[in-house]
Amino acid sequence: MSNELRRGAVKAIIRGLGTAVMVTVPGILLLALLVVYAQLSDGGLTALNQALKLGAVFAGAWAAVGRGGTRGLALGAAVGLLYIALGYGVCALWDELLISGPVLAMEFLLGALLGGVSGALAANLPARGGRMRRRTA
Repeated sequence: MSNELRRGAVKAIIRGLGTAVMVTVPGILLLALLVVYAQLSDGGLTALNQALKLGAVFAGAWAAVGRGGTRGLALGAAVGLLYIALGYGVCALWDELLISGPVLAMEFLLGALLGGVSGALAANLPARGGRMRRRTA
């Protein structure tokens, strides 16, 4: 892989992670409001948190690859995996992680899988304007 392609891939992954974080931050604030004002149960909070992660990984992979982009599976999987790692890394710095190894491994696997599928979906859609968009990443 040439340096230019590698730089393009890194930029795409950073763009995807930035998008995922921009989806996550307002979502977490909304979840906090629901917990405080709507007395959201633990089960409801867990379900909405999973939905938020799913939406953030999807949006991040989509932003990294773009409609008609290239290497959707690989870029999307990288965004999904790194997003989950970043999330659990921040949580571990903040407080003790209370999650078992197998569950954490499953979270990483599902993040990469969802990101890969989302990126592949984005790459296989026709680019806007009817022509394939050429991203170096």
